[in-house]
Amino acid sequence: MYFMLGDIALEAIDLTEFSETHAAEFAEHAVLKGKPRLQAMGEKLNELSFAIRLHHKIGGVESRYQALLTAKAEQQALALIWGRGKYKGDYVITQLSSTTLFTDKYGNALCREMNISLKEFVGDMDDGLLGDALNFGSGSLLGSILPSGVVSTLSTVKQAVSRGVELYNQGKRLVNEVQDTMTVIRQFANDPATALGYLPLALRNLDGALGSFGEITGLSNTLSGLSDLLPSAVKFSHKIDDIYTDLQIMKDSFTNASGNDWSNWFTPADNALSAVNDSFDNLAKPVAEMTAWIVLRADDEPDTEKDNDDTDLA
Repeated sequence: MYFMLGDIALEAIDLTEFSETHAAEFAEHAVLKGKPRLQAMGEKLNELSFAIRLHHKIGGVESRYQALLTAKAEQQALALIWGRGKYKGDYVITQLSSTTLFTDKYGNALCREMNISLKEFVGDMDDGLLGDALNFGSGSLLGSILPSGVVSTLSTVKQAVSRGVELYNQGKRLVNEVQDTMTVIRQFANDPATALGYLPLALRNLDGALGSFGEITGLSNTLSGLSDLLPSAVKFSHKIDDIYTDLQIMKDSFTNASGNDWSNWFTPADNALSAVNDSFDNLAKPVAEMTAWIVLRADDEPDTEKDNDDTDLA
């Protein structure tokens, strides 16, 4: 089972370690005789605690770890999504503890196991990743933007948007892997022969990323036609084309690499990677809006997951 906290992908280690606390607040008033009287004051904020894993096969370990530390230090409120896109609310990180399980030979962490404690956040989410998206349209991302007659095709549209976001996150994780490999390669600028030994790994992840973003381009006709329903999907579709082009530049540079022309293959690849990261930054809000749209559409549908689970147990 996987979690998304903001845009950070997390893998749950063992759901038996998951704890959830719900509480109510009461004021106690003493009386002259007899027991005190209680006055209901409202609910307390929910608290969650669970164990998670950051593994290099899911995405960049150190980049996600630093993102969690930054969110904690800046008291950022992040949307929590788990399972099949279920939005569980907005939370802040109150405590983090981490253990590095193993590293590569250069000391880069390849797997961390962590315990994380979250507290529910109630308020404006303007500064959070999904804040604008989840507050879009007066509490409903759909709002009043649904044009007449679109309901009959909404399921097909949702499948396309959901697949696009899934492929985007998958491709982005692979690009993070490529970036981690390039960080190692950069250390061997004066030892090109050793640097070239890391290219097969980079190319393998790069091919995977190209496959993911290439599949998104196949959805461009559907996504580009959502200017009235979901404008962020149109921007998303156009920006994916730029990402795919830059990734192809990286692949061409790696494929033609040799030990005698470091600047002719590494520099173009590094510049293309910077352009890809800029595109990721520009897509943060559109992807957040698309994710929120999917989540809110899921909330509008019957929850058959529990029914299916009950059927399996029967």
